[in-house]
Amino acid sequence: MVSPASDRPTERSTRGRRVEFRVSDDEYSELAAKAAAADISMSALLRDHFGRVRIRHRQDERRRLALLNRINANLNMIARWVNTHKGAADATIVAAHIHAVEREITRLLAALERR
Repeated sequence: MVSPASDRPTERSTRGRRVEFRVSDDEYSELAAKAAAADISMSALLRDHFGRVRIRHRQDERRRLALLNRINANLNMIARWVNTHKGAADATIVAAHIHAVEREITRLLAALERR
C-alpha cells in the first residue's frame, strides 16, 4: 500500500544514475569541508555547482594561441619596420593601423569565447 506522501517520486528515486571519479585525500577533505560549511551533502554540493563549470576546449585554446602568436609576429615585424624606417613612417598612420589590429584581436577573441 502506498501512502499519499509517497505518491510522488522521491528526489532520491529520480536520481538513478551514478557518476564516480577519483580524488586525492586532500581534495576529498576540501570537498567534505565545503559541503559541511554549506550544510549539504557532497553530492548536493557537486550537483549545485555542476552547471557552473566552464569546460575548456583545449583544441580551441591551441588555435587561439596559434592565432595570437601569428598576430604577435606580425606586430613585431611592423615595429621592426617602424624602428628601421623612422623617417618614412608616419606615426599617426602606424598607430591607427595598430589600433585597428587591436580592435580586430578583441573581436576575434570575443567570437572565440562565445563558442
